[in-house]
Amino acid sequence: MSGVLVLGSGGHGKVVATILLTQHIPLLGFLDNNPATWGTTILGLPVFGPIHIYPDFAPDGLVMGIGDNTVRQNVVQRLGQKAHHLWINAIHPNASVSPSVYLGRGIVIAAGAIVDPSSLIHDHVILNTASRVAQDCEIRNFAHIAPGSHLAGGITVGQGVLIGIGAAVTPDHEVGDWAVVGAGALVVRDVPASVTAKGVPARWNTLHH
Repeated sequence: MSGVLVLGSGGHGKVVATILLTQHIPLLGFLDNNPATWGTTILGLPVFGPIHIYPDFAPDGLVMGIGDNTVRQNVVQRLGQKAHHLWINAIHPNASVSPSVYLGRGIVIAAGAIVDPSSLIHDHVILNTASRVAQDCEIRNFAHIAPGSHLAGGITVGQGVLIGIGAAVTPDHEVGDWAVVGAGALVVRDVPASVTAKGVPARWNTLHH
């Protein structure tokens, strides 16, 4: 077969499929590990079955349609090196990505997102609708920058981090691996790994799990 499969058919999967269609990339349909979705159609595209059957379709590419960072990482790790060469990026035509930006594999960049010069966007990152990544930032694997959030220059976002809707991080700070920055929070200092930071200015007390 000739075309791309979206892995995950929920809300984020719909967004990813729409980006690919806007790019005029041929889609085969969806795979999803939820049996209740099998045999259904979403956006006029079939949900064929579980994710592990992707080789049966000989796809031209794969894109993750799963918004949850931990689940996304687990699926990618289970598929392993066999799928590595198939991961493609879904970048909406209305996103603005500087030519000097490094892009890894399996990245999703939604409509209205902006990525400024000399930033590094690693594998399976989501830059959601109208998010902003300023110059010289590094966004590590499996992070999710949610809609309307803003990262100032020189920020490092660790692996698996969620920057919530409308949150902002001031320049030259680091958000540690698997931390969560809550919706609307304002980060004005480094955030440790595996905490949930909330409020203006953002504060945290205990590790989340």
